[in-house]
Amino acid sequence: MLGGSLKAGAARFFAWYRDAFLTLFPAETAAWLIDRGDRELILRDGDSNLWFLDSEGAPVWSLSSDEIAASSLDESLARHGVTRKTAKIGMEIDGSAFFVRRFDIPSAAAANLSKLIVADIERKTPFHLADVVYGHTVAKHPASADKLRVSMWILRRDILLKGLENAGLAVSDLAFLRPSGVSPAAGPPPIIVLEGKRETSHVFRNMAVGLGAVAALLFAVGIGATLWRQKALGEELDARIEEMSARAAKVRQIADRAAAESRLLSVLRKARRNGPLFADLWEETARILPDGAFVTDMRLTEPRANERVLEIVGFADSAAGLPALFEKSPLFAKAGLSAPITPDPHEKREGFSLQATIEAAK
Repeated sequence: MLGGSLKAGAARFFAWYRDAFLTLFPAETAAWLIDRGDRELILRDGDSNLWFLDSEGAPVWSLSSDEIAASSLDESLARHGVTRKTAKIGMEIDGSAFFVRRFDIPSAAAANLSKLIVADIERKTPFHLADVVYGHTVAKHPASADKLRVSMWILRRDILLKGLENAGLAVSDLAFLRPSGVSPAAGPPPIIVLEGKRETSHVFRNMAVGLGAVAALLFAVGIGATLWRQKALGEELDARIEEMSARAAKVRQIADRAAAESRLLSVLRKARRNGPLFADLWEETARILPDGAFVTDMRLTEPRANERVLEIVGFADSAAGLPALFEKSPLFAKAGLSAPITPDPHEKREGFSLQATIEAAK
């Protein structure tokens, strides 16, 4: 007992879940998913049985009007494992019962065809719109490429209701109506849709659109974040480059100063190797001159290449012995007075002018 109730409950839950899942898709897609969308329940005019046709149109089983009257259409179909969602109910009525009217329209008017048909029924046929059901087919005009030929099929509603009474059905049970026994020369007949379009659930579509919008938003945010990050990294890199450039300029200045000092040092070292520096000559001159002598002018000249001469002008107590003192120095040679000695009564000393050749370094 308990097992049976659990089984029935599970079956109801599965049926509910399946129906809820199928509502996420359009009716055509749902029919394709359950592989029953092309199956039909057909009621033929004058027959009280409802025939179930397979995908190839062959009759499989029938449902009588007595079975439907004993319970209901849905319950009768459920005993055969069929619902109105998995098989459409249609009716076939002989084509001679239809009023057929044909007219031509320009191809550009195809978008307004439904309004034109309603207007044609009301103005050019003896029927009222509420008293008929109708359908139409459209084909290319045989003689004019810019026109269309419309074939309108009209059936009085009382003929439809009379055929339904035999099977115990109502118009609301029918999904479509189609003429039968139509000559091929008359052209293909229309399938007249009677049921209103089912309210299609847009949950799946809305979810897909929402997910697409979210994906697009995330993509745009990702691109924006990437561009912002690249801009920030570029600005940071520019700042670092500017800072490094400033540091490089300072380093370059230090390097240039060091190079200049190195060149100066190299010149000084070369000069030191070639001979004594002027400071050395000054120091040696101060050492040689006696206490009673002083210098007023001291020059270093190069009268010839690779020859340097020190010229000294000054006063001394006794100027005659000065060249001998310079000759004794290792830095000087060829020392001698370059001008006569002149006594200076103001200084009370002898004025002198002396030249001495500087010895080259050995």
